[in-house]
Amino acid sequence: MKYITFIALAAMLAATASAQPSIFANGIVNSASYAKPGLPNAGIAEGSIFTIFGNNIGPSSPVQVSAFPIGTNLGGTTVNVSAGGTNYPAPVIFTSQSQVSAIMPSNVPAGSANVTVGFNGSTSASQPITVVPSSFGVYSTNQQGTGSAVVQNANFQLFTPTSAALPGDVAILWGTGLGPVSFSDAGAPQATNLTNIPAELYIGGQPVNLTYRGRSGCCSGVDQLVFTVPSGVSGCNVSVSVKINNVVSPTTTMPIGSGSSRVCSDPTGFSTGDLSTLLGKSTFNVGSIVLLHENISINVGPPIGNFSEVSDIGSASFEQYTPATFTASSAAFQLPSVGSCTILTASGSSTSGVPVNTIGLDAGPAINIKRPDGTAKQLTAVSGQKGEYSGTLSSGTPPATVTSFLTGGPYAIDNGGGGADVKGFSFSLPAGPPLTWTNSASASTITRSSGFTVTWSGGDPNSYAFIVGNSTTTGTPSLSVTFYCIAPVAPGSFKIGPEVLDQLPASSPSTGGFSFGGFMGVGSLSTPVKFTAPGLDYGSAFSESVNGTGVSWQ
Repeated sequence: MKYITFIALAAMLAATASAQPSIFANGIVNSASYAKPGLPNAGIAEGSIFTIFGNNIGPSSPVQVSAFPIGTNLGGTTVNVSAGGTNYPAPVIFTSQSQVSAIMPSNVPAGSANVTVGFNGSTSASQPITVVPSSFGVYSTNQQGTGSAVVQNANFQLFTPTSAALPGDVAILWGTGLGPVSFSDAGAPQATNLTNIPAELYIGGQPVNLTYRGRSGCCSGVDQLVFTVPSGVSGCNVSVSVKINNVVSPTTTMPIGSGSSRVCSDPTGFSTGDLSTLLGKSTFNVGSIVLLHENISINVGPPIGNFSEVSDIGSASFEQYTPATFTASSAAFQLPSVGSCTILTASGSSTSGVPVNTIGLDAGPAINIKRPDGTAKQLTAVSGQKGEYSGTLSSGTPPATVTSFLTGGPYAIDNGGGGADVKGFSFSLPAGPPLTWTNSASASTITRSSGFTVTWSGGDPNSYAFIVGNSTTTGTPSLSVTFYCIAPVAPGSFKIGPEVLDQLPASSPSTGGFSFGGFMGVGSLSTPVKFTAPGLDYGSAFSESVNGTGVSWQ
């Protein structure tokens, strides 16, 4: 049973075997999604694999289960779930000093529960969780529950950017959390179609029929969804989400080619030729520059009331990738495919979807941005983050007069003589006509389970609309969930479905009655411009212009 495919290994911390085990606060998560406690999809499903993070909760050398039935003691580690006055020992499938994975017994009742970990005679303090009938998590190639999903073809070969799915292909999506089973969770896996589970699969926002939804035949607690890849969607970052009732898995992505090409491409990102070239290298250097104009108006309630801000900001990133880190990442330059939405969750300094094991590149001390009238600003290097650049180009609060820097291109962009890794570049970035969000007045209160259709006018009909929304919790730690969608401008509208919005936490009412912490914006996305420089294998830049308003997410 190769659970190692599905369970991320945490860093091994030095500790003595006799030290008291402890579970981190909010340290119990779905083993596939890692959905953070406090979010709508953070419940631990009956019959699912869950992961516990802590200190001294297992042996110094990791131990993985190797035989059936799965025992409740592995390497000296035990896991106990207490609910309704009854204790439920959980089958343990992996243990180490800082991470333990187990199967939530299918007979644990839904509701509040407490989890303890025992190791070599010592028991941790309990940590609360919520047990739910179903809460699906999709396994991803970066083992963080974000970015590219583990989706295979009928021969169990992984779909990748250069071996993408095509419409009509049979595909297998791997995850955990469909729901309980009637047979033993600890016994040999039984491929059982759980047709009683109302699972809905969405690919690129389209509902897709499932031919199988149930336990895999390989691994206890692991689920498979079998489906046929739909037509009408393509791209390298096509959204993948699973909805059961009103609980939606954190969004992941999959590559889908078009025509007969199994190399994916996006009109807002990489072409098939770009990907074939880049992923044929052992390492490659990628640069991205983004200019963003924001006009935000939010009513935050008394004593502040209406708050407006106009700001222009810029950011740039220069990183070295391997094919593996690139495929697994969901970096800022990898926008969702057209017609798709993606989700990022931030908690303190931690943000989901950030690529790991990349190397920052020195592109010089600053990136210069110049308007047609000659006015110039800079994006400066971020201290301690090699390869990252940022800058506020202008900012102000109406009704005071605000002079916006990003008032229309083209913008001349260069890095002077460059740096140690990326030498000098110089190019021009056009700015397309902005679009107008025509139904913003209807967005003051949005029912997440109903979805919301955005409408607009203007803009370049051959370009793309950019839609962003955010909801922030007031708990400790505070969680900020942001969705991004890309849609063609020409239709003038885009439906953001409940498979996206149900991932947002509900807004928290303030003392003034307004639900604080909600935001939504709609704007234009320019066609990306490719640029070159010595030391850079691929460079891309684009601009965005977004008008936003406060939203109460219900």
